[in-house]
Amino acid sequence: MSSVTVRGTALASVTPDRAHVSLALSHLAADAATALDEVAERSQQLESLLAGLEFEKADWVTEGVQVAEEYQWKNDTNVLVGHRASTAVTVTVRSLDLVGKVIRDGVTTAGASVRSLVWRVDADNPAHRRLLSEAALDARLRAQAYVEALGLRLGEVELISEAPIAAEPTPGPQPREMMMAKMAGSDSAELSVSGGLVELNAEVHVRFAILP
Repeated sequence: MSSVTVRGTALASVTPDRAHVSLALSHLAADAATALDEVAERSQQLESLLAGLEFEKADWVTEGVQVAEEYQWKNDTNVLVGHRASTAVTVTVRSLDLVGKVIRDGVTTAGASVRSLVWRVDADNPAHRRLLSEAALDARLRAQAYVEALGLRLGEVELISEAPIAAEPTPGPQPREMMMAKMAGSDSAELSVSGGLVELNAEVHVRFAILP
């Protein structure tokens, strides 16, 4: 039986559920121990301010600690200028009105620098399910348009997949061909920070039977 395979898509802009703020701590000193002690002290200050904002231990993670010699190019040669210790802390912020305060206090109190700010939508956000439904409906509309344009009728669904669906083997000695679809792989004055809207997309591949 003949069939048609289509890709349905859906797109929506959604208010984020959380933010991930990555704060870096770094210090250059004459020796490794001094540099590391300074970063350790500032990391404790950062932990204290997060606790003061009612963050739990599980809300932030330390992303490694590094201590290395640092050189500068002077008089046509590399000169050792000291040892740099560095670390980074990524904080998950669910009360989005606290994002600006976390950044401001982290910079002013602990001497941190902002490495990144990423907005995320939770996996259980209802928008995900809604997008999947819209993508499936889009697939049916596309398939319906194709078959009606050819004077045929759309039959039952044969296969639904989030990955591209391979073409059926062609009868006879012809080599098997694969049909692939490209997949889409996101105090002092308060700092004003907004997550805006996060763009979500959904994609589904559906194979329908074609009736004469």
